[in-house]
Amino acid sequence: MKKLGIALLAAACSMAHAVGWNYDSSTDKMTGKKSASAQTVSDNSLSFGFPYQGVNRGNLIVRQHPQYGLDVLITIDKGQMLCSSYDCKVSIKFDDAPPVKFSGSGPADHSSQTIFIEGAAKFIASAKKAKKILVQFNAYQNGAPVLEFSTPQPLDWPRK
Repeated sequence: MKKLGIALLAAACSMAHAVGWNYDSSTDKMTGKKSASAQTVSDNSLSFGFPYQGVNRGNLIVRQHPQYGLDVLITIDKGQMLCSSYDCKVSIKFDDAPPVKFSGSGPADHSSQTIFIEGAAKFIASAKKAKKILVQFNAYQNGAPVLEFSTPQPLDWPRK
């Protein structure tokens, strides 16, 4: 269930590439409670080798879910983000500030296209002020690419 929700959010982001944060809310079928999310699609497309070539955008997702709580996720359309239980570091730069190292973790289904950022509150506090966010992660046989996100209007979270 968690993977399906992530996949739907990421697909919605990638289908309509719009600059800035897009907001959505829905009702969780299991609990009957509201779920909210904010997502933005990367300005750039990653250039990976076979079999991941072609347009490959990243997504930043902030979500508040009644079953899973508050999460910040980074996803890519295709490829393998390296994130193991002993080594999962992501560098994130907000505007012109120095990059900040965040620890991450992989999803429960062990897919390699998503990283959950630890320290959601810290990320959100910085994203609420930022107009540009850069994210660097390790990718299998593709180095440490950087995803660039333009956010002309900083993150509005929690949404009013």
